[in-house]
Amino acid sequence: MNTIWLGSIPLGSTVLTGPVGQIIDRQNTFAEYAVTRGKPVLHEIGEELDTQVFDFFFSEEFCDPETEKAKLETAFAIKTPLPLISSSGIRLGKRYVVESLSVGVSQTDRSGRLVRFNATIGLKESPVTSLLGLITSIARGRAPAIAGRAGTNPTLKR
Repeated sequence: MNTIWLGSIPLGSTVLTGPVGQIIDRQNTFAEYAVTRGKPVLHEIGEELDTQVFDFFFSEEFCDPETEKAKLETAFAIKTPLPLISSSGIRLGKRYVVESLSVGVSQTDRSGRLVRFNATIGLKESPVTSLLGLITSIARGRAPAIAGRAGTNPTLKR
């Protein structure tokens, strides 16, 4: 499995740290309409947002587990879409928010410092980076059309 980066967080940076599992989930939504006779009829509504789940581990042999754990917790807390990037630097086309994070401590040293931990991170596709950005782009897209109509129609009051 290739190395994948979620923003600046490596979900595996070498052979040792690579994700040990990945699940990609895609779904479609259908409405079901009851009919008088026979089976219900399906009507396609559309696609749901994609989700991905990664299982991986961090160990002091190749990184600072405390730092990596803090990065994961920050990504979960900020709720901001982050790009998913492959090891070759290619963006995998979508941005994701951290929907769920599960951390299991595997080993600590005598002072209680984290030595190794396993993590499962659930990502949800975020096609729009922000609701405000979406509304602004829609408004900008419609503004020239509205202004154009006002200038060409003499009966339209301004």
